[in-house]
Amino acid sequence: MINRDLSAFVKRLMPSDSGLTDNSKPVSVWTELDRLRGHPEKTVVAIFRTRGCSWYRFSSCSMCGYFNDVSSTVTSEDLMKQIDSVIHYLGDTMILKIFTSGSFLDTMEFPAEARDYFYDSVKDRVDKLLIESRTEYIVKRNLEPIQNRKINTRIAIGVESTNDEIIKNSINKGTGFSKFVGAAKTCINNGFEVRSYLLLKPPFLSEAESVIDVQRSISDVAPYSTDISVNPMNIQKNTLVEYLWKRGLYRPPRLWSLARILLWASEKGFSVVSYPTGGNRERGVHNSSSDENLLKLIVSCSLTQDFRDLSEYVRNADLSQYYDEIECEDLLPVQFDYNLALRDMKGAADYQF
Repeated sequence: MINRDLSAFVKRLMPSDSGLTDNSKPVSVWTELDRLRGHPEKTVVAIFRTRGCSWYRFSSCSMCGYFNDVSSTVTSEDLMKQIDSVIHYLGDTMILKIFTSGSFLDTMEFPAEARDYFYDSVKDRVDKLLIESRTEYIVKRNLEPIQNRKINTRIAIGVESTNDEIIKNSINKGTGFSKFVGAAKTCINNGFEVRSYLLLKPPFLSEAESVIDVQRSISDVAPYSTDISVNPMNIQKNTLVEYLWKRGLYRPPRLWSLARILLWASEKGFSVVSYPTGGNRERGVHNSSSDENLLKLIVSCSLTQDFRDLSEYVRNADLSQYYDEIECEDLLPVQFDYNLALRDMKGAADYQF
């Protein structure tokens, strides 16, 4: 399940760990809305600074830049201090989402004693918890400490695509769909919910191909998922995707594609959400021109699961330019960024010799 040439190239793009960080503080903590209990409500989100994803020690996913926030010198004591900071930030908020640079359930990244401290700290403070993990760490011995404390938990898994060829030759995930199915069944059989992450427009796929892949993947993961989060590509530092983007060989997906997927999923009866990072920005999901109304509708309809307003907005829009663009892109061997190329050409034309 590994394309070793791709993995080696991704690895070369990654920076070395400088260690020049405050290991006692989380990377970031903030508040947002999510619907982990079936309705929109205030949610605290925290990113713990850890030693990094175990997969990152071999290579990394082609789009993931979370290794930029790791520190090889983080200790269990540091993590406990970070946990204290998050608990203090919680206040009266009862919903908590936890992210790391890889897997919360990976003992090499987040030692068991620090995890136990976290569970003891939140068991009487939160009504709902979301954590992330790769499939290989979702095993009964890692779930039992959560079960023993009766913490209502949803486990988020980065599936990205259910097409193993895309996982191997585009995303460089080092896993496969069958492993997700096994991990999801382990969650379900032990009383845990599952949020499945899918990636819109990984490298080397045209946007038209990726829309089809996401739709197929939604159908594939739905039987094992409490909900499905469609994550449009955002370009992170020191990644393969950034390498291609800087050379005009990749364009982030368009908001219209994301809206189409959500409306399709809603019509099929799937519980699908999307909270785009970097929306309407150059490195994030965006149309040819900025569309704040469309972005707001994508988020608000995801939160309510009522997509009527988004459907009406799309129905009344002129999508001819969008369809022309993705049709042209689909004919090319690379995901050519027209706007970036035109900007560069204009810059060259304006240059005074």
